[in-house]
Amino acid sequence: MTVVTTSRKAADDLRALARHLAFATGARYLARGKTGFAALSDEAVILFTREHGTIRLVVVDEGGEVALDRPVRLVQIAVREGPIDRTLRIADQSVYEVLKRYCDAEPAEAGAPSIVFDGQQKKQIVLELAQ
Repeated sequence: MTVVTTSRKAADDLRALARHLAFATGARYLARGKTGFAALSDEAVILFTREHGTIRLVVVDEGGEVALDRPVRLVQIAVREGPIDRTLRIADQSVYEVLKRYCDAEPAEAGAPSIVFDGQQKKQIVLELAQ
C-alpha cells in the first residue's frame, strides 16, 4: 500500500496537498508527527516537503530508495467541473513511469501540465514540476 505524507512540521498548504493526493489515489494519508521513515520502510511513500521555500515531490519505494525527487514549480487548485476522476494525468514520461507503480495514472498530452488530479471537495489540482 502507498502512503502519502508530508515533512514532520508541514504547513497547512502542504498537508492539504498531501490529503488531496491521497484522496485521488486511494492511498493512505499519514500525519507524520514524530513518525520517522523507519516506521514506513515496508511501504511506498509519496512525500511533500518544503526546502528553502520550494515544495518538493519525493517518492520513496518500499526498499527505502528515492525513486523520484522533483521540485514543484507551481501548484494550482481550481474548482473541478464534471464527475470525479481518480486517475493522475501525467505529462512527464519519467514521472509517469515512477508514479504508475503506486497509483492509477495515465499519460497526458505533451505540453499539458506535469500532473493533474481531482482532489477532495470538488477541487482539481495541477502540479507543474521543474526538471
